Amino acid sequence: MKIINLKYYILIFVVGLMTSCDDNQFLQEINPNEISKANFWKDLSDTGAGLNATYKTLHGHTLLLKNQEILRSDMGYPGYGRPIPNRVENFHLHTYTQSSDETSDKWRTNYLGIFRANQVIEALLNLEGTVDDEAEWKSQMAQARFFRGLFHYFLYTTYNGGSIILRDKVPVTKDEFAKGLSPAADVLAFVREDLEYAYVNLYKKGEYPDGDLSRVTSGAAGTILGSSYLQELNYSKAMTYFDDVINNHGYELEYDMSKLFTTAGEFNNESIFEINFTSDNIDVSLAPWDGASGTNWLNQLTSNSVKGAAFAPAWAVSAYKNEPMDPLDSRNYYPHPITGVQALRNVPLRASAMIAIVDDYQTLYYEEPTTIYNKFHGTAWGFGYWKHHTNHDIYASESLLPDGTAFSSKNITINRLADVILMQAECKIKTGQVDDALDLINDIRKRWGLVLLGSAGSDLGHSYDDEVYTAQSLMQHLMRVEKPLETSIEGNNIRFLDLLRWKKSEGYGLKERLTELSNTTFYAVHFQYLDSEGALKWKFNFPSIETEEPTSGLFKVIDYEFDISAENYDETKNEYYLIPQSEINTNTGLN
Repeated sequence: MKIINLKYYILIFVVGLMTSCDDNQFLQEINPNEISKANFWKDLSDTGAGLNATYKTLHGHTLLLKNQEILRSDMGYPGYGRPIPNRVENFHLHTYTQSSDETSDKWRTNYLGIFRANQVIEALLNLEGTVDDEAEWKSQMAQARFFRGLFHYFLYTTYNGGSIILRDKVPVTKDEFAKGLSPAADVLAFVREDLEYAYVNLYKKGEYPDGDLSRVTSGAAGTILGSSYLQELNYSKAMTYFDDVINNHGYELEYDMSKLFTTAGEFNNESIFEINFTSDNIDVSLAPWDGASGTNWLNQLTSNSVKGAAFAPAWAVSAYKNEPMDPLDSRNYYPHPITGVQALRNVPLRASAMIAIVDDYQTLYYEEPTTIYNKFHGTAWGFGYWKHHTNHDIYASESLLPDGTAFSSKNITINRLADVILMQAECKIKTGQVDDALDLINDIRKRWGLVLLGSAGSDLGHSYDDEVYTAQSLMQHLMRVEKPLETSIEGNNIRFLDLLRWKKSEGYGLKERLTELSNTTFYAVHFQYLDSEGALKWKFNFPSIETEEPTSGLFKVIDYEFDISAENYDETKNEYYLIPQSEINTNTGLN
């Protein structure tokens, strides 16, 4: 059962933007239609309602701009149509500008969250020392400061090299609205101050008095703090946070395959921070992409050919299906439909959990073996679909959702333990602790039934690749295999930020990656399989990806997915979004 904590929302009225006046007289006038501080914010119930409104900001589709960020990295191909997509997607082509609606919307949504958090913080400060429940006051303050820090961090990592507008209070005067940019270092220091407060004062996983799993936790704050230091290549500092999150907050890797990227798996053992959606809170009178509708319509953006659609690219399909499975792990076998003898699965468990590909006959997808799905098509729909945001596990079709195709209530995972473990592994590699890094990476590979890295030693229960890993070779594996396949399209643009960081530490950023992909060729072929009755069947229209050119039969060459992306991507223009033109037009502090 999902936790319902956002059922009741209030409208927190804001002071209107000032456009013109001779003096500040109107600032003293009382608007009878507004809720003033004198009439509201009287107790912890009021601040709790304001805090719920802050959580509500998470529902805004443009807060993370997820599908555009998928397309902006190397994790997405724009919807239907091959080799020419039926829609021009600026984020895939890297032709977005400071006038793009999407980047303006992301900016505005994050600052809305900051505004709401500041309202709560200021109200709590006014109530400090006057409330009976000090523990609840501290909890609310920690949650509000977590969000103020988080939303600033989302902006810091996305815009203008981190130099953004620092909003540390609710603006009232014209000067406070018309605020200029702060240096990136000042923004980061402010973010960390808020997150440190949250880290110390938030409850840990499962410790909220009311049992609400959807509330942010100390572990979430520690994860963001550690990430902030890792992005600066401060590995030693980052490790202290990651070590604490891994060992002291009650998280553990989820081994139940039915609880990985499924509705049943929301708030599972390794979940650190999720955006909580519930069917009870969906407002069908609003558009599904409206944050106030309470819906996550990423199910459409990762499964259907709509504007902004992001399907899995060929390289990801190939990488997932070709990971070596451990022959000693019984989970990697299924009864052969003809002989009944245990046979090796078509694809590894990590692939089955995260991505739908035609080769995966052993896993159900929309209530049928994945192979049967009708949208695998090498000259139209493509080769793979991300499972993270679709309802493939509970319905035969997205159209069967109770409120309509686009009104999904599946949660969005921002942070989970596996990502923290891999970030810690990176820190270990960069501080010379290669064996410890191998152990961490193998913990994750073991969960998926994959061949482990390094030497088996005395471990007779698992297969190993018997490679001797150096810091350099293990880092290459982490960058090219482990991190992209484990975190793929998750979080606040994890993939893009990883490549941004690796550009600094390894000289391997998105430009290098896109160029690499533009020079890589895959081959699309017809797919032959045995159905559950043992009948030999074909899926035509070139739905399966191979890495070697076939010596016979028909095939299609797939060498076009990132050609224009690689040509257009310019690190000086595309590593960060520019300050939106809409902000420049309305904020005199920037002029």
